[in-house]
Amino acid sequence: MNRHRDMVANLRTKVNQMASTLNMSNFANRDSLLGPEIKPADAMRRTEGLDNHGIVGLQWQIMKEQDEGLEKLEETVTSTKHIALAVNEELDLHIRLIDDLDQHVDVTDSRLRANSHYFAIIEQIAEGNMWLNDNIGVVPKNSWAIDPFGYSATMAYLSAVWVSRTCLFRGLIMR
Repeated sequence: MNRHRDMVANLRTKVNQMASTLNMSNFANRDSLLGPEIKPADAMRRTEGLDNHGIVGLQWQIMKEQDEGLEKLEETVTSTKHIALAVNEELDLHIRLIDDLDQHVDVTDSRLRANSHYFAIIEQIAEGNMWLNDNIGVVPKNSWAIDPFGYSATMAYLSAVWVSRTCLFRGLIMR
């Protein structure tokens, strides 16, 4: 669980770092992406003193600059797309790891519950045998389970091997 928490914290840190890197709300990178904003007065000054051929040439130059700016923007968008795809793959991997961890936790939980159940049954048999020995002076040689249907194969094994060896049973009857 600690490793899971660390992984989630790591992912949150990476998400925050990427969000701050890709944050365009402050427009700090706008000039580097699109170039400085040209005001209408500046545009008018550029055309002063130009004839028709000069204005057409200026328009071609502006379109070329816009094309170059669009190419840079395309590169940036493509790079951002690749980053987003990599993040998506990473998230898919982490989802699979977390799902796998969840399954292992469920299996471990069920095993722990079963072990505590087995321990309680074995403890009751051992206490019963000690009570019989201390109060009546009898050491049982056989064991009998009246309802084995709720038990798994593991309980039968534990009863047959461990209980019979420690409690000196010669036989086990499960009815």
